[in-house]
Amino acid sequence: GMEMVMSIGWNPFFQNKQKTIEAHILREFAEDFYGATLKLCVVGYIRAEANFNSLDELKQAIANDIRIASTALKHPAFLPCKQHKLLS
Repeated sequence: GMEMVMSIGWNPFFQNKQKTIEAHILREFAEDFYGATLKLCVVGYIRAEANFNSLDELKQAIANDIRIASTALKHPAFLPCKQHKLLS
């Protein structure tokens, strides 16, 4: 499995009308795969949904979430999830 951070909610900064799930996979890809089906394993919680005063503030919060997740996901306790057969 690949490490990721995810937002589940209304994304108030963008004034969404529907609740969404947005996965941000922590690696680069050669091309987009919007619309593809993903299998996700949620293993932790970083923070509550928030609204931001600017796009830069939102980007800073996401960057901080990525730093927290990148560190936490190195813990050996998460290895079974990364290797689970349902995620391959």
